[in-house]
Amino acid sequence: MTFDKSFRVTGKDIKADVIILGCTLPGIVAAHKLKAKFGNTMDIVVLDLAGTQKAVSKCNVAFQKEDKDKDTAKEEYDDSTAKQLLDNITRYYLSKFAREFKIPLPDSIIEPRLIKKTLNKVFQYENGSAVECNTDFHDFDYLSFLEKFELNQYFTLLDQSMRDLFLTLANTEVERKRLHYYDRTTMEKHICNALIFRTSRNIMRTTVRLICGAPATAVSVLFYLHQCYRTNSSRNHLDGDNTRVREKLLGYCRKRLANKLQQSIADITLTAKSIKEIRTCAHEQVILKTIKGDRNYVCNLLAMALRPDQLDSIQLEDQLLSENHAEITRSMTQGKAKKFLVQYEENFWSRQGYSGDILSIKGPIIWAMERPRLSTTGSLDKYAALVGYLIARDEKNDSKEAVIEQLVKIFGEEASLPVTYKETNVADVFIPRCGDYVALRRLTTEGCKYLEWGALDIFADGDVASALEAGNAAYLHLLSCLRPQAQTYDDLTMGEWPHTLHDSTYEKWISQLNIINGLRFVMFSTVLIVGVSILKSYWRR
Repeated sequence: MTFDKSFRVTGKDIKADVIILGCTLPGIVAAHKLKAKFGNTMDIVVLDLAGTQKAVSKCNVAFQKEDKDKDTAKEEYDDSTAKQLLDNITRYYLSKFAREFKIPLPDSIIEPRLIKKTLNKVFQYENGSAVECNTDFHDFDYLSFLEKFELNQYFTLLDQSMRDLFLTLANTEVERKRLHYYDRTTMEKHICNALIFRTSRNIMRTTVRLICGAPATAVSVLFYLHQCYRTNSSRNHLDGDNTRVREKLLGYCRKRLANKLQQSIADITLTAKSIKEIRTCAHEQVILKTIKGDRNYVCNLLAMALRPDQLDSIQLEDQLLSENHAEITRSMTQGKAKKFLVQYEENFWSRQGYSGDILSIKGPIIWAMERPRLSTTGSLDKYAALVGYLIARDEKNDSKEAVIEQLVKIFGEEASLPVTYKETNVADVFIPRCGDYVALRRLTTEGCKYLEWGALDIFADGDVASALEAGNAAYLHLLSCLRPQAQTYDDLTMGEWPHTLHDSTYEKWISQLNIINGLRFVMFSTVLIVGVSILKSYWRR
């Protein structure tokens, strides 16, 4: 084997300044940015562990057909709304790396408002009946006044909590206690404490399962609020400017983006046998010992870009990974999510006046949308298709019959004769247990002087924007450890994300106003008035 000049070969050992262990998307992002920054002035090695690849989200997104009328709109978009991308972390990272590798961004993901499409969507009740929605799903026009009020107030409460926790730089004892409260409280408990009506609760439970790939009983409020923070609002999870669900579902340009990144670091990538042990030595170096002992890898700083389940077979020193943190990574909940694709000869839903968007609390379809066109040249697909998420069940059989039956109830008999149907497991989703999120974030943001854990912050490698964000965060941390003087202004400003926002006291008070708190206030006021009346009567006597 011949090695690039970036590698230092000493006997059987390969030495480098930095080793990135694993070829997950955040790992190759960090490697690409380090190589672009330092070139051949620093020894960087990426270890691709043989035999460790699992099924991951591989779907490419489709592209809208370009027309001349949209050229002007795109120019206006680039000039006038570029700043808006900074308010949405998901869109920011997608646009950043797509621009770097000259990958076109489909409007259906990066700027859905530019798509000229009728917004006639369908919401399905638990009893199977469906209603039309001419606006964003989160408006829920079909609900009664009280149901709609409490659901909108709950979204407002989530948004306010998200801003308080992630968009303000506070480190007081009160804030730390709130942080731990949200971390140890499940979404199920939070939902039941804030919502009265069954419909409102089921909508939120379905939303949590859709976003996290796990039931509300297994998701901490803090983890869910972090997902809200990534798209700047809890309302964006269902529709509107929702980019996160769409890019997670479709694996936006995953293969193309991963291939571009891997090509850029091909000369510093080695295929390695399984690592059995990672330890340090007196020279403040990290040593990676392979399972058969035929070659060791030595570095000054190690960046971990492995999935949580890949750490089980590797023995690490306590100073690199304490038993407490090891237990946290081993106990991360494996998400259960399925995506489906059903193709028809024509998109009859458009002829009926629908956009193809579906949201259901009945199942098995939770959320669906019309698959965009697959071509950047303007050619059309042979078949129309719907893609979306299913309620994941334990049985091994697929949900084809139930999905077709559900589509027939929504769109009529034309939906009963699909050309093809396919569903696949989303197998790369990991959820921290309630009570573990704070410790895991501390591990990924602080680490130790030998090792960088930033890539563990992805939680779902198939969530492309999240993986890009994790890789960029790992790069910034590595850069600050290796050569702080090499940091540019852009590096420093990105490291200070999120920005500080100051909400008014009035807005915080309004977010706390809901039916349950209103009833509590009425009961307290009634008791107080009755108590005062009794005291007055007693005093007169």
